[in-house]
Amino acid sequence: MGTVNKNIKKVVTLFSCIAMLTTSIITTSVGSVSAAGYDYSTGLKNAIGFYDANKCGKDVATNNVFSWRSACHTSDGSDVGADLTGGYHDAGDHVKFGLPQAYSASVLGWSLYEFEDVFDASGNKTKMLQQLKYFTDYFLKSHTDANTFYYQVGDGELDHQYWGSPELQTGSRPAKCVANSSKAASDILGETAAALALMYLNYKDVDSTYANECLKVAKELYSMGTSNKGAGDGQYFYRSISIYDDLAWGAVWLNIATGQSSYLDDAKTFIKNRNENGDNPLAHKWTMCWDDMYIPVFVKLSELTGDSTYKGAVEFNLNYWMNTLATTPGGLKFLHYWGCLRYAAAASMVATIYYKQNPDQKYLDLAKSQIDYILGDNPANMSYVVGMGSKWSQHPHHRAAQGGQGYANNANTTPAKYVLLGALIGGPDDSDNFLDSVVEYQYTEVALDYNAGFVGALAGVAKHYGNLSIPTATKTPTIDPTPTPTASSYVVGDVNSDGSFNSIDFGLMRMDLLCISGLPDAGFNREAGDVNGDNKVNSIDFGLMRQRLLAIIPKFPVE
Repeated sequence: MGTVNKNIKKVVTLFSCIAMLTTSIITTSVGSVSAAGYDYSTGLKNAIGFYDANKCGKDVATNNVFSWRSACHTSDGSDVGADLTGGYHDAGDHVKFGLPQAYSASVLGWSLYEFEDVFDASGNKTKMLQQLKYFTDYFLKSHTDANTFYYQVGDGELDHQYWGSPELQTGSRPAKCVANSSKAASDILGETAAALALMYLNYKDVDSTYANECLKVAKELYSMGTSNKGAGDGQYFYRSISIYDDLAWGAVWLNIATGQSSYLDDAKTFIKNRNENGDNPLAHKWTMCWDDMYIPVFVKLSELTGDSTYKGAVEFNLNYWMNTLATTPGGLKFLHYWGCLRYAAAASMVATIYYKQNPDQKYLDLAKSQIDYILGDNPANMSYVVGMGSKWSQHPHHRAAQGGQGYANNANTTPAKYVLLGALIGGPDDSDNFLDSVVEYQYTEVALDYNAGFVGALAGVAKHYGNLSIPTATKTPTIDPTPTPTASSYVVGDVNSDGSFNSIDFGLMRMDLLCISGLPDAGFNREAGDVNGDNKVNSIDFGLMRQRLLAIIPKFPVE
């Protein structure tokens, strides 16, 4: 994966001079810690708040949970005559890389889309929308015209030679990478299109004008990515090994946002393409990450089409994670040594979302076991989320949190000046051992993409184990030997109120979701369209209706 390139670069450019510095290692014998009592809602709040620590631009201090962050890099884009301020720093460094930023925005948007009820019930929706808008504000201004999109600000090689707070990193930074008619960046454009389409879906009831602008730009970026195919540039810090999963991800969300079948056709075509490693998409072993969106696409295609091929692809992947993937003695599913917890969290998010289609307890068990490991149910008896529990990493690899403490001042042994609350750190090795040192960045680094899947996983676990008061639309039938129909009684799915659910209801539902005129003036019952009982009528219900008509499912979830 592309992370290996990132590892090599950081070792060469930043830490070769300190490779022999002493580090402390936490080792414990394998044991068990009670998994009871984790506050998933507070964890979700903190994980969302983490993004404030990585904000960039003129408005960093606005609505920021960290008093030690303020304006920085306020001239970004001046070298190309554009305002490219804003957005988020990638990790402990300060480059605004295109691929992980777009990935993080789309995954966070997906989390809110799937678990809006959890964000509402836990009081985290407002903050989540603020973070998402900070992403999309930056994406919108980076799209300077219909055929141009700037996607990286800052030179990774130069940036990684600096150790200090972003507020003190003065001077100009280059608008390093741009997509246009002659420079392809399909992967980044596809991911960004997905993030913007999701913002349309999540924000259209808040500010329809802003949401529509997001959708317009999503379409334009997707068109750029499909008309000029090729991978973008990440200075080998973030090198993509496939563009087609990213384009498919953008196409899926544009289909949901617009209802246009051409986008769905694109997604089904693109997702068949193998990556550079030649991996079979239908027997995929990796999980969702900044360079791999195959499984998330399959999750949505399974829902939208009811095609068993896509369902089989998702279940192959999750079964591999549950039954075959290497597991540490303490129970962590271990995919890769660099930032291993991001992968466990991302797979957990996928599992909780797929559970909505196939409510098998094993998917929740997988997610809960991994999130509990992260929060403290591990051999080290520590939380791998800064500020959570009674013991966490004191040396996160994050320059702003270090407060300007440089390596020359023994930052490897000096705790961070500020508590980087909510940050998911890289995690232990495959034996559950953890090196708590700022120079051991494969263990202690934090990043936008780390927390993205973690937020979604926390929301999914909180839904089922968080003791939240989430309204449900489960209907309790009245026990009456001779029931008398009333104005409020209806057949689930029967939106035209003719007494049965059939293809006519399916067609009317489509018209309603796409705001197409021609719905009947009387007798249309939108409430009956909430077939999964989440108090919302959306594409999930539409997908379930299709599955019911095709006899893929015997009944609706609320029946």
